[in-house]
Amino acid sequence: MGPIKPTSVFLVLALCASLVHAHESPEHTIEAINQHAQLTPAQLHQRAIAKRALNQHSSAITDLTTAIQAAPDQLGFRLELARTQLEAGHNRNTLHTLAQALPLATTPEQQAEIHQLRAEAYQALNQHQQALKSIQQAFQLIPSGEIDWYLLRAHSQGHLGQHQQRIDDLASGLKHHPSAVVKNHWIDALIDAGSFHSALVEINRELEDRRWTSSYLIKRARSLQGLNRTQEATADLKTALAEITARLNPQRPDLLLLADQAVAYSLLGEQDQSARSIQQLHAHHAPRWIISRASRHIPNK
Repeated sequence: MGPIKPTSVFLVLALCASLVHAHESPEHTIEAINQHAQLTPAQLHQRAIAKRALNQHSSAITDLTTAIQAAPDQLGFRLELARTQLEAGHNRNTLHTLAQALPLATTPEQQAEIHQLRAEAYQALNQHQQALKSIQQAFQLIPSGEIDWYLLRAHSQGHLGQHQQRIDDLASGLKHHPSAVVKNHWIDALIDAGSFHSALVEINRELEDRRWTSSYLIKRARSLQGLNRTQEATADLKTALAEITARLNPQRPDLLLLADQAVAYSLLGEQDQSARSIQQLHAHHAPRWIISRASRHIPNK
């Protein structure tokens, strides 16, 4: 093999540098960027991404606002600002940012991402009709969609009582994206629609092949409660809670397990215990969709 050309050496060094940078922690990224006397818009953008990873939303928003003022035509800066505002709960500001971003989007993928983020902001505002309209616009651009889109759409359809359409759309999602997550939501949609017998067929099939069963035991309990088979439902819920307790790490809990715990307690009528699980989800900065799924089984006071 001949000697490495100088250009090849530079490429290798650049690749190595990018790999090292890719594995840096957010703290190290911020520290490295702060070494510069004057930051470029791109550096402000990178620092904001690192700050968002550390939940430093206010400071990240300041960086991104400064970057946008210097480079107003950079779509990526506005999208990152929208994501940060959304995580911070600044939902109306998110919608304003996305309205400014949309004219800069030149590809279906970019436009669809904006519609997805709009749907998330509208859902956070409990404006589910608008959320549904936004996510449908994303599907019009890319009909096969992404898994998150199907879940977003199903969430709003559930709130709007569009149960059969929700079932049909999730079934379509399973064809495009054979995924345990989509199937999970599809079975939930069957239960919410009152199709308890159909749901039980799917649930029992899943339970046969699983090592950990708590999530599907809770689904089965919901179906059994719908069929007034209360004793069987209670037994499933207690078994599910025992498994969750054995698996849950109190210091670093699996957020989905914690959400399942909240649901199981609520279905057993133990609302104080359920509320404590919800509080822990908030304390561990669980994504909004996880908290929403856990909270919807808690009766309104």
